[in-house]
Amino acid sequence: MNSTDSTAPKGHADTAHSAAEPHDPLAQLEAIEVRPAGQEVYEALRREIIRGLPPGTVLRLAPLAERFQISTMPVRSAIARLESEGLVAQRPRRGAIVTDLTVDDFSEIYDIRIALEGVAVRRGCVNLTDEDLVRMRQHHRQLASIKLNDEEDIDRYLSGEWQLHDVCYEAAGRPRLMQLIRMYRRHAERYFRRYLGTRLNIEADVENQGTLLAACEARNPDRAESALRALFDYTTERLAPELAAGTSPKTGPSTT
Repeated sequence: MNSTDSTAPKGHADTAHSAAEPHDPLAQLEAIEVRPAGQEVYEALRREIIRGLPPGTVLRLAPLAERFQISTMPVRSAIARLESEGLVAQRPRRGAIVTDLTVDDFSEIYDIRIALEGVAVRRGCVNLTDEDLVRMRQHHRQLASIKLNDEEDIDRYLSGEWQLHDVCYEAAGRPRLMQLIRMYRRHAERYFRRYLGTRLNIEADVENQGTLLAACEARNPDRAESALRALFDYTTERLAPELAAGTSPKTGPSTT
C-alpha cells in the first residue's frame, strides 16, 4: 500500500462531517401556536355562552366531544373552567348546564369589581404620563365612533373600554391587582354584553367614560373613583331591574 495514501483516518473524517451542519429545508418555516384541545373547546364554548347561549342549555360530554372530534377529557376540562367563571353549573348525575343571569350574581361581581378597580383607578391616575393620557383619549374617541349594530361592534366596544381603563390601572404598578381585575371582568362580561345588547343609552355611557378621562387628566384620585362608580352605577341601575323581572335577553343589538 502506498504510504502517501490521501485517505483521512476514519475518526478524522467523522469529526469533519459532524462539524458541517446539513441544510434543513424546513428551517424557514414560521413557528405556529399549538394549543391544547381543552383550551380550544373552552374558548369556543365560552364564546357561545357569553354571546347568548340560553341559560339551562345542557352541555353533555359525549355530544360535545363528537362535535369537536376529540375525547371527552378536554371537554371535561373546559367545562370545569367555565364552571369556575360562573358560566356553567354541574348537576349531580345530570351533567352541566349554562347558568342563568341573576341579580344576586351580578351584584356580587360588581361589588368585587368596584372595590378592585376603585383601588386601581386611585393609584393609577396620579401616575399617568402625558403619553398615557394621549392613549386614553384615543381609546375614548374610538368608543364614541362605534355603532352597536352586531356582535362584532360589541366586541370592539368592550375591547376599547377595557383598554381605556387599563391604561390608568396599569399605571398603578400592581400586577396582581391587574390579574384580579381581568379575572372578574371576564366573570362580568356576559352581563355587560346583555346590557349593551339592550341598546340602552350608549351615548350616555360614552359621556360617563369621558368624565372618567377628565378626572384622570386632572390626576385627581377622588374624582376618578367617583367617575368610575358612576359608570358602574349607570349599568346597575338599568340592568338589575331587567334581571329581576326575568326579561329574556335579546339575541343581538337592535338596529333601531
